Amino acid sequence: MTIKLITFDLDNTLWHTDPVIVRAEQILWDWIQRHCPPASNRFNPESLQILKAKIAEQNPQLRHKLSQLRLEFLYQVFSVCGCKPIQAKELAQQAFAEFLTARNAVELFPNALSMLQQLKADYQIIALSNGNSDLKIIGIDHLFDGHYHAENVARAKPYDDMFVAAMKQAGVSANECIHVGDHPEQDVLAAKQLGIKTVWANLLQQSWPQELKLADHEINHLDQLIAKIKQLS
Repeated sequence: MTIKLITFDLDNTLWHTDPVIVRAEQILWDWIQRHCPPASNRFNPESLQILKAKIAEQNPQLRHKLSQLRLEFLYQVFSVCGCKPIQAKELAQQAFAEFLTARNAVELFPNALSMLQQLKADYQIIALSNGNSDLKIIGIDHLFDGHYHAENVARAKPYDDMFVAAMKQAGVSANECIHVGDHPEQDVLAAKQLGIKTVWANLLQQSWPQELKLADHEINHLDQLIAKIKQLS
């Protein structure tokens, strides 16, 4: 069967996410202190993370809805610091916008842009991400036919919701699709269980879990991907 759809994870597949998140958290904390000085007496970066984890535990329906979770977390931060509900909501929205801008200030891995441009000429391309990255802010939304994430589907990977939504949009079956991602379970195993061919994007030189079946292919640089897709086709 001819391959018609390539689905991509985003974080740590097309860019290195961890340092971006660290920087975004620091920018957020600095913003909170500037706009709500009492926060400096009530919190520090570590206690903020503890509060966010507590809110996620108390609201399991938000655990994978990262944007909604962060908005609720920020609302509670400002409420604890004495802001009235309307002000707390406004500050939460402003703080979240600041965080989101920093969270999407990513640096694409080498050859990511040219690789996507080449694939776009021959395939439908849809992003599937558990994170809250914004392709429009990053500036590559024109290279994708869709973007499914934990905010616009019922459940995050490794559940099949994103994969099913992408295949339905593209009008393809599982054997006409290849998924590319960095996470052994959320990307590779989840896709393989649906009959989708898989490419493990091991760009950060991780170790594969011995208990899991291997992906159909592994790449260590994105300039290897097109050749692997042709082999799977």
